[in-house]
Amino acid sequence: MQRLYVDVDTQHDFCAPDGALFVRGAPEAVAVCARLVARAVAEGAPLLGSVDSHAHDAWEFATNDRRGPNGEDPRFPPHCVKGTAGWLKVPGTLPARFYFVPVVPHADAAARIPAGTQAVYFEKEVYSLFANPNAAAVLDAVAPPGAVEFVVFGVATDYCVRAAALGLAAWITERPSHAGSRVAVVTDAIAAVTDDGGRAALAELAGAGVELVTSASL
Repeated sequence: MQRLYVDVDTQHDFCAPDGALFVRGAPEAVAVCARLVARAVAEGAPLLGSVDSHAHDAWEFATNDRRGPNGEDPRFPPHCVKGTAGWLKVPGTLPARFYFVPVVPHADAAARIPAGTQAVYFEKEVYSLFANPNAAAVLDAVAPPGAVEFVVFGVATDYCVRAAALGLAAWITERPSHAGSRVAVVTDAIAAVTDDGGRAALAELAGAGVELVTSASL
């Protein structure tokens, strides 16, 4: 079974104590995330990921009066504004050769990825990496035929990790050519915004067939 690593939002604003939307427990989790990134590069395994990429007037932010498409108003502080220090990935989670996929649909998105790229990151404005209109097509191109294992890690458990794992599980279900594939969330390489939210997210993921593993068991 081919393994693909999925690095979710390991960015300064989430993972550093001075970050705008710091997730408690993230520094400990990121240390494990960095080891998983290094392992993916050493194995030559596909490494995918996501990065929150906002404009200054994002509807998630408490600093404006905009709401989401379904009336959402989470009132988050401004965070991961593209081009700021808070948007950057934390040390150890970015290999030497990487490519960011913008939130702009391209029919040839997979073909745009340069040869020799070690990691592909999908920019997104909401929780799921599949909110990037190119994500499914790139994944179709990157994932080899047959059963694959998605190893998911990053932050935050109760938001973007949950959304990524559920999205990947749905991607598998919709592709008979990848029967037997699985999604595994690395429990010592994630951190939640709240303890209750983290527990609820893990329970939901387990109920959806997502496996909960440790980095030592991989």
